[in-house]
Amino acid sequence: MNSFSLNRFGKTLRWVVSVNFRSLLMWTIGSALGVFLYEVMMQMIVAYQNPYYYVWGIADVGEAFMVIASVVFVCTVVSCIKDRRNRITFLMLPSSNLEKYLALVFYVTVICVLCMFLAFVVGDMLRMAWFWGSHVLSGKEAVSSVQEFNGVENTYYFWSSSVEFTLSKMIPRLMTVWGSGIYWTWANEWSTLIYHVLLAVWVHSVYTLGGTLLRKYAFAITSVVLWTVVILSFRIAEIFNLSIYNWVDHVLHGITGMGVVVCFVLLAFSIVNYWASFHIFKHFELITNKWTNYDILKR
Repeated sequence: MNSFSLNRFGKTLRWVVSVNFRSLLMWTIGSALGVFLYEVMMQMIVAYQNPYYYVWGIADVGEAFMVIASVVFVCTVVSCIKDRRNRITFLMLPSSNLEKYLALVFYVTVICVLCMFLAFVVGDMLRMAWFWGSHVLSGKEAVSSVQEFNGVENTYYFWSSSVEFTLSKMIPRLMTVWGSGIYWTWANEWSTLIYHVLLAVWVHSVYTLGGTLLRKYAFAITSVVLWTVVILSFRIAEIFNLSIYNWVDHVLHGITGMGVVVCFVLLAFSIVNYWASFHIFKHFELITNKWTNYDILKR
């Protein structure tokens, strides 16, 4: 099969979800309970007196949790067919290689990430219900008139949700200084947004390639390689005095010409990583190397 069929892709994705449904459900329930216990213990250990800082502290942890869990999921892109029986069944499905590959990528990138977000929301709601119903923080529930960046004053409780704060931290946006009154043009805003989106796509492609190639310690090895590249890139930029962001009087005004070049480089490397990942997937065999899914010496 050389053509792409949305119907076959949907059936392949449904097979992948059904095979991994039990493990994904258990992981989601366990993560929700883990989030709830951590948020409650966080208040018990740190003893926040201000609910606003407590909710922001939860958001910081929630952002880290979702980012790390997302890349871990991406690195497990072929783990659901690691078992020989599942691999035999998967390779025999009446769908093309592209449909099978996209089904695996969609599963770990969208479905698993949505379940992870659901686990965080449920855990946060359990914490909200616990604090609202237990009255263990009686007498210090509210913090009055907290002024947000948009000038609106809100009141926060220890049972206030942290989901909105967590999402706001994860959305690529320009830096806003408290009370500065700085306004950005759409051109500058979009240039910075595009750079951050391409950076996220590149990171996703690196972990997809690592997860497709490596059978053992995919996340650890890929992370070491990725951070090595990032550190070397920062070092080279420092030596040659290169900058991606355009700063004028300590105010961010989009990206520089070098930033535009970096955007094209990130796009090119992302395409290469996805192509290499798909090429490795097309050569999957029932019996593979102990460490990798692709034996270069046999090609």
